[in-house]
Amino acid sequence: MSIVRGVYEGLTAITYSLILDVIMKVLLLMGFTDIVYDLLQLITAILWIGIGMFGWNNVCIIHRGGCRLSTMYRYIMFIAPTTLAISYIFYLYHDFDAAALLFLISISILLGLSVAGYVGALMLSNQFRNKLGRAGSVISIIAVIMWLALVPSVMEVGTAINAVGNALMVLSLFQLRRRYVPTRRVSHR
Repeated sequence: MSIVRGVYEGLTAITYSLILDVIMKVLLLMGFTDIVYDLLQLITAILWIGIGMFGWNNVCIIHRGGCRLSTMYRYIMFIAPTTLAISYIFYLYHDFDAAALLFLISISILLGLSVAGYVGALMLSNQFRNKLGRAGSVISIIAVIMWLALVPSVMEVGTAINAVGNALMVLSLFQLRRRYVPTRRVSHR
């Protein structure tokens, strides 16, 4: 695989991870009271972290910070889904205090990972002087800070603002991705 193709695929994966990031927050707002939501949260968390890890690993060719982000995603892949799964098990066994505590720890880890991804997108936007990406990163970071209030109505507004910020980052990544479109080789016979 060429460097250009790797970067292109990495930027594509990061755009998918930004979309899954918002879906993850919507699912986390629903809590851990339904087995269907619990499974969706677990599957989405694993997909989101895995796609983010792949994306930042490929982007680190043009942006060194991506290598560090890829490593963070790799280690949190083992921590966050495991903590989520254990919190669901505690909930099923009616240990609501332990379930709530582990769920809050999981949310904290996932929010921290979100912010790390936004900072990575901010650094990437700064590297290529993309104002749209900078604005989206800052908006999304502010939106995640709104989650710290732990008030459902504020968290819902934060998620909506986060969706706007992530949409701006996705648009900026599409602009950046155009620079790395793989070219086809013409074979002469």
